[in-house]
Amino acid sequence: MEAEEREHDGSVPVRFVRDFVELPLPFEVAAPLLSRQSAEWLGDLASEVTADDAGLRAVLGLRAGLLRTPVAFRIASPRRLGDDELQLPMTWEGAQAPWLFPRLDGLLGVSKVGPELCQLWLEGSYRPPLGRTGLLIDQTLLYRVADATIRRFLEHVARGLVELGSAGT
Repeated sequence: MEAEEREHDGSVPVRFVRDFVELPLPFEVAAPLLSRQSAEWLGDLASEVTADDAGLRAVLGLRAGLLRTPVAFRIASPRRLGDDELQLPMTWEGAQAPWLFPRLDGLLGVSKVGPELCQLWLEGSYRPPLGRTGLLIDQTLLYRVADATIRRFLEHVARGLVELGSAGT
């Protein structure tokens, strides 16, 4: 996981995050599965799933450290970049207390690595909530929670895609 901070307009810095997991599927299998406007690849992580012209919406039960919190998750229409990358613009934010949890804006994607292997990745940014106090808490502890939450999310999505790919759906 890579993270960095940048100041914007003198306010609380934005934290940039990036992580990936290997996906033991050919890109030609993984990309169509990920681009479906359904939440099959989210599995039991998702509830309240809807799809419309704007994309996919779901409530995710993400673990944030010891807490399990509902997260409003939105994915816009996929963008294909050449023959070896698919990107889905996405956001997630606290579904019950959005002022307490940061909103993550980013991209979820899959990139071809080899004939039978690709990379599932997520990159994005968030601004710690609660102003300067939230920034201090994020710098000392919560960035680790954010990193771990993103990693668990990617691992969960990877398992879902592998199960779907193995089932031939």
